[in-house]
Amino acid sequence: MLLPKDEAADLDFWLRYIASVHPREIELGLERIRAVAHRMGLSKPARQVIVVAGSNGKGSCVCCLEAVLHRSGFRTASYTSPHLHRFNERIRIHQNEVDDRQLCDAFAAVEGSRGEQSLSYFEFATLAALWLFNRAAIDVAILEVGLGGRLDAVNIIDADVSIISNISLDHQDWLGSDLESIGAEKAGIIRAGTPILYGDESPLENVLQEAARLGAPMYRIGVDCQGTLQADGTSWTFSGRDTNGQPLLASDLPLPGIVLSNAVLALQALALLQPAWDAAAIHTALKGLTLAGRFEHGTDRETGRNVVFDVAHNPAATGLLARKLQQWRTANPGIGQIAAVIAVMADKDIEGMAQSLESCLDICYIAQVEEPRCMPADVAFRRFESCAGKLVLQQLGHVVDAYRGACRNAAPEDLVVITGSFYTVAATRQLSKPRRAA
Repeated sequence: MLLPKDEAADLDFWLRYIASVHPREIELGLERIRAVAHRMGLSKPARQVIVVAGSNGKGSCVCCLEAVLHRSGFRTASYTSPHLHRFNERIRIHQNEVDDRQLCDAFAAVEGSRGEQSLSYFEFATLAALWLFNRAAIDVAILEVGLGGRLDAVNIIDADVSIISNISLDHQDWLGSDLESIGAEKAGIIRAGTPILYGDESPLENVLQEAARLGAPMYRIGVDCQGTLQADGTSWTFSGRDTNGQPLLASDLPLPGIVLSNAVLALQALALLQPAWDAAAIHTALKGLTLAGRFEHGTDRETGRNVVFDVAHNPAATGLLARKLQQWRTANPGIGQIAAVIAVMADKDIEGMAQSLESCLDICYIAQVEEPRCMPADVAFRRFESCAGKLVLQQLGHVVDAYRGACRNAAPEDLVVITGSFYTVAATRQLSKPRRAA
């Protein structure tokens, strides 16, 4: 495709275009992307590669890995999805988002090589990221799996260390209806003889069996690595194993603003990358480490009310959110009511999400976002209502109206939580001012 010069340099044009060239938004499989990657001459994107899969916590693992490696002096690149506000967030080199010009050049390179081969939006994006990384002299590339693992576009790359953060029921239409089926898909990132880190304390047999079949050394959280809070409540100790199987300990580490188990997996991965372990860099990187939309605290710009943004979008993630809210209430006895603003995608288990949140909320505003896949507010309200117990519910229209209504109705000592999807957080997050990490 030949483009006029102004369109060739227009990122919005490219994003519309890559969303239009494949008949389906999602289509798993590696044949298409492998064929185009071969024609593009793409090789391993860095000297060392870490691939991160899992149902929840992938972004936190990537964030922690990137921060520590950067502080340790490594030239890093990371690829994540989805984004909150800008597509550029997905592709970072040396901790900086790539700019529009770089993305346009990368998309043009993919387009120039694909010929008649149709590519999905995610495949187009993945190839663009790999093309940019191949040209950036990267030491360590961190690649987040988009969906599943075995047939995800990222799986054309062989990792030096792989991580499966955890496995829960999500995307059942694509990955299977039970945990073992989903586990088999995520285990597709495991490579023969390559270390695999696994974050479920109760592991799935399909994951264990695949690692054993391939002779991949497995490092399990709670067995081979763990994080322990210290008595002061503001620091923790990491314990893991080095490449020789010897114990590795790091104490007095600052608590990061991400789930601790994800930081544990990241540090264990670093312990297996020689010579990546740098105690001073780890301490500095963890101090103040946060990730947008993960129990992220802010202050509403109009009312000054305290708000929390969390992209939890399945029952396992909302269960974790509920535990964090209960801990927050315990640590802040003066807190009043906790209100939630929720909008979810149509394929989500909203009943399971409601059951996990019901005990820690006082009122819930059910809304929707401007996204074709979003569950309509009236449908979400009926389904949420069926298992919400004594929780007070209100149905509103757009999530921005729900957010503003929740903040205006809240007392100064109340907390407003915005959750349900990346889209929900993205639509409302910029109405607040960042305050501090939890």
